[in-house]
Amino acid sequence: MAQRAGFGGLVRHSGPVRIPTRRLSRFDSWWWDAALVAVLALLTVLAARGVTHGLDLGVREWVQDHQPGWAHAVARALNFLGQGWLVMWLITGSLTVTLLVRTRDPRVLLPGVTGFVLTYLTIGPLKLWTHRDAPSSGLPNAVELFNPLAVAYSNSYPSGHVVNAIVWWGVIVILASRLWRLPPALVRWMRVAPPVIVLCTTTYLSHHWVTDGLAALALGLFLDRLIHRVDWDAILPPVR
Repeated sequence: MAQRAGFGGLVRHSGPVRIPTRRLSRFDSWWWDAALVAVLALLTVLAARGVTHGLDLGVREWVQDHQPGWAHAVARALNFLGQGWLVMWLITGSLTVTLLVRTRDPRVLLPGVTGFVLTYLTIGPLKLWTHRDAPSSGLPNAVELFNPLAVAYSNSYPSGHVVNAIVWWGVIVILASRLWRLPPALVRWMRVAPPVIVLCTTTYLSHHWVTDGLAALALGLFLDRLIHRVDWDAILPPVR
């Protein structure tokens, strides 16, 4: 297989390379998917009944009392790892266009379209249904789910940034693997670091309650597993 050096220590390839997926993994069972859905449902019930309010309010109080200027600035910058316009439109879009130009095959659109459809059909409806204020809103009973007073800030549960950090970095790995041989260590960092960082920063900045982030982890992992069950090696064309 012909190879040549790419940027960032990556190796550009001219033939098919296996895309990192969860296939053949001991965690491949659908029971894990069912467990993630159950965790999301349980967190929603506990939050709706007020069981987690003490945790959410305690975390909000702590982070708001520990906000030096430099830490706030760093958190704001790192939080972009889950920003939709960056991970979905800029990075995923750039990789998709590059593959489309090099392969002339519309199938390279499928990973991005799949990620968009799954996130669009889940995050938005859940936010509208649960009707929860953000921690920084300052409105009465902001921590409550199904809050009739929540109007202007009723998009907190679950955290879209955390879901984005899981789903879209997974899609980015799929697309980038068609252009370069990604070292396994780099793949692990791309899959693990963004969700962890975004969960911490979005909570620290009081953009979301901590239970918003935990629910988003369950939802994001579930969607990510659905995406990675697809045999993208068989679907995506080789790069010329």
